[in-house]
Amino acid sequence: MVMPYRARINERWFLNLPGFHGGANVVAYVEDTADRGLQYGPNCDDDCEQCPYNFEPRMILEIADCNGRVDLEFDVDSEAGLANSLHKLDTLIAALRVFREGIVAEAELYDERERELAALKE
Repeated sequence: MVMPYRARINERWFLNLPGFHGGANVVAYVEDTADRGLQYGPNCDDDCEQCPYNFEPRMILEIADCNGRVDLEFDVDSEAGLANSLHKLDTLIAALRVFREGIVAEAELYDERERELAALKE
């Protein structure tokens, strides 16, 4: 039996540290189409203008936590589609970095308030 898909990237990362609520993860999958070549439709004959055809690789980027899941779509079927896909990824990376910096800054303020509250209770 031939595997229908071969993975170039097939990774799953758990987002939570051990001991925290489970279920949060990121799935990244990019099909490896190096050996697939052109595709032919099931009703293809020599006169069919639709055959053969190119196809997009199967690509999945899924981010999930305890309450929800986000599936993002990416295209490589045109120069513009690829540019948009790479822009989407670069924007996500930048947004995550900025968000992380914000969390670190707010955590410092939170800790400062906690110390002030502890001092008031002494």
